Amino acid sequence: MWKRIYDTLERTFPSFAVDEWWGVTDPFARMAGSVLVQNTTWTNAEKALDRLREAGLLEPAAMAGETAERLAEVIRPAGFQRAKSAALLGLAGWVLEQGGVDRLRRSADGTDELRRQLLLLKGIGQETADTILAYALNRPTISGDAYSRRLWQRLTGEALSYEQVRRAILAELTEAEDLRRLHGLIVEHGKAFCLKRFPRCSACPFADDCRYFHDSI
Repeated sequence: MWKRIYDTLERTFPSFAVDEWWGVTDPFARMAGSVLVQNTTWTNAEKALDRLREAGLLEPAAMAGETAERLAEVIRPAGFQRAKSAALLGLAGWVLEQGGVDRLRRSADGTDELRRQLLLLKGIGQETADTILAYALNRPTISGDAYSRRLWQRLTGEALSYEQVRRAILAELTEAEDLRRLHGLIVEHGKAFCLKRFPRCSACPFADDCRYFHDSI
């Protein structure tokens, strides 16, 4: 079913481009952005990224050499700055220990192993780890985030956990590029149609097959 969802979303958003969607292409900037966007909007995370860039801290060695207090002040627009500064310092240290971003992208370690290592870092949860792996390290994984879970539950009436959704998608789609695009498209669909409150069901491309829509008529 996820392949069909992917095909429908591709037709619905034909001009969707991952790089434009992110607004940043540098892998470490995407890693940092994955932490900064936790519990806030991308607009606020992007402001913090800009401040990191202006401060010369948007690369692993510079960030790892900064104090938690100074880093927290720089990323203030993203909120939760103490927790996020600690997470960023841990992430930057891990990247350096692995030999840098380029070496990580070429690493012989499997995706599951890198995911395990990321999840050991303070402040890096499943969604952040999968986002880093998919969008910064080009690994074949996907986030089973709230947008994905909501879409599935509304279409089918079945509530799945983060990991259940993630594994269901990975059972059907295996290419890293497809998984990146699908996740981005699901988010775009969630913002355009499948809103948490007051969804625009009648205009949704899945309206004919959506249990939530038909139950609400």
